[in-house]
Amino acid sequence: MEYQYKKSKNILERQNEAKEIIEKYPQRVPVICERDPTCELEEIQKKKYLVPYDMTGSQFSFIIRQKLRLTKRSALFILINGKVSIVGNQTMSEIYQTYKDAEDNFLYITYTSQLTWG
Repeated sequence: MEYQYKKSKNILERQNEAKEIIEKYPQRVPVICERDPTCELEEIQKKKYLVPYDMTGSQFSFIIRQKLRLTKRSALFILINGKVSIVGNQTMSEIYQTYKDAEDNFLYITYTSQLTWG
């Protein structure tokens, strides 16, 4: 998946921004969260998040659900790098260490209302 954030800033800008964030907030994970292009849900205005290291995947998912004002019955899938489903009990620091972008050190997350594999 192509992230709008990557299109809007060149690699050097993204690297510098992530470096500054990590230095200033060492107990937080820099996350870019965008809507999947095929998703029918609304787009969240805020795309950058500083997430506490000890927050779980489930807690992050709950925050996105609140921002979208979804009911408990509404489907929401949170994907890492547009491919891997977020594990609810993993901490964001564990997820970050495994899946952070090798080029710029941001963790890229996508949300969608339906999964399509193919």
